[in-house]
Amino acid sequence: MSPLPSPDDRASRRAVLVHDCLRRSAQRDPDAVALIAGSERFTYHDLDRLSNQAANVMVEAGVGHGDRVLIAVENGPDFIACYFGAMKAGAVAVPVAGGPRNDRLRHVVHDCQPKVCVLDGVTAAREAADGGLTGVSLVLVGRGTVPAAANVRSLSASLTAAASSAPPERAIDRQLAAIIYTSGSTGEPRGVMLTHRNIVANTESIAAYLQLDARDRGMCVLPFHYVYGLSQLHTHLAVGGSLVIENRFVFPNVVLETMREQRVTGFAGVPSTFALLLHRSSLKDMTFPDLRYVTQAGGHMAPSRIRQWLDEGPKVPFYVMYGATEASARLTYLPPQDLERKLGSIGKAIPGVEIVIVDDDGREIADGQPGELVARGANISCGYWNDPVASQERFTSIGYRTGDIGYKDEDGFLFLVGRRHDMIKVGANRIGSAEVENVLHQQPDVVEAAVIGVPHELLGEVPVAFVSLRPGAVPAREPLLAFCRARLAPYKVPVAVFFRPELPKTSVGKIDKVTLRALALRMSLQGQPTADNLADSPYQA
Repeated sequence: MSPLPSPDDRASRRAVLVHDCLRRSAQRDPDAVALIAGSERFTYHDLDRLSNQAANVMVEAGVGHGDRVLIAVENGPDFIACYFGAMKAGAVAVPVAGGPRNDRLRHVVHDCQPKVCVLDGVTAAREAADGGLTGVSLVLVGRGTVPAAANVRSLSASLTAAASSAPPERAIDRQLAAIIYTSGSTGEPRGVMLTHRNIVANTESIAAYLQLDARDRGMCVLPFHYVYGLSQLHTHLAVGGSLVIENRFVFPNVVLETMREQRVTGFAGVPSTFALLLHRSSLKDMTFPDLRYVTQAGGHMAPSRIRQWLDEGPKVPFYVMYGATEASARLTYLPPQDLERKLGSIGKAIPGVEIVIVDDDGREIADGQPGELVARGANISCGYWNDPVASQERFTSIGYRTGDIGYKDEDGFLFLVGRRHDMIKVGANRIGSAEVENVLHQQPDVVEAAVIGVPHELLGEVPVAFVSLRPGAVPAREPLLAFCRARLAPYKVPVAVFFRPELPKTSVGKIDKVTLRALALRMSLQGQPTADNLADSPYQA
């Protein structure tokens, strides 16, 4: 890799607004390939022009300073054009999941009141028929049939007819650039407000520690409505690199073949991504000569799974990372050279971020003692859209209270114990679900595991595990519980294990504990949850 730009050179090229990431790369090298989507290639000039056209379409529709533009289309040129186009129009981009399985779009539309919606044909038809787009001035339909309605137009036709020069600049760095709705893993999704300054600060920091440059080519399997996937878009366009879009991760071998064919240099995934690649693909039989790094974030990945990846996956640096939507993506990373000696750690704060650990009263506590992680930095959100109470609770005078419980070791490396809402209170004891999940993942047949607390009349709560196994493995509850008993204190051992072919996921690939809690609660209503009276549950595969 070429050396990073000097500080003076980097400062002269620094983006001030999020869409500067695209615009400045287009000015430096307009003919460089920015996007590869199947057989299509888009240069920086192409994407900059498309986003200008999208901005002009929105301005003509009456979009003004601070108006919201909802974007619910899959990763690809339509998303990129409208995402950056919204910002060029002075609006706030609101990326959300689209498609027939999205059950949260109605909530988002009601919450943020967008002036323009960009949807696929199926979603547009469904929402138009159900009255879900009432009050939206303009609906632009990307791929698919365009429903017949007064406020609905073809995105492609609208872009073609629009001017290709950028409209006058309408944004400043402290203005909202995007509202990113959380995955809803703890309940109803909330809109995290991110300014241009938040996103640009985080983009620069990530690009620096990954040493990204114009020769990098990132594989995008994470959706752009997810802040981790969105950070790939920001960082690669900021350095003039390329993005390879692959929306077919349900066929992991297709993704792996595309990585080889397109000479991908970087891959990003959440824990379930790596579980799928390790257990349901031809990964071990393939080589990737151009790959130079892999990153993992989006939730806790068990140390045993990391070891398995290091043994069976490509022999390239593996970055464990930790972050939050409220941090514009990233808060910490573990340098690959420290991975073996600090396995299980989330590393240290990224450049430009400070993390302290506090007690329940917000006082900093000593190293080695568990407490809540609190983050400070230019990348931290200003709060939640339409939710001043939650904003006041989480964004405090001492910083952003992450809700994650962890500690700092003697070398300054951070380790997570669990989430505040994910702690299971068994009598006078507290259990971090991640601790039990780590043990379950050590069992060779286990592909995925999730541990949740269910109500108990005497103890308050008890742990229950949901598990999926590798293909061909035979579900056997008692041996798995015995495996846990040999490695955990008695009160940490799950009282029941439920085997499922696959654990439910959110739209960004995280295990959906909300759904699992609802299933476990329905089961516990039939009697106190114990291995005996839950063994024959209809939810056990």
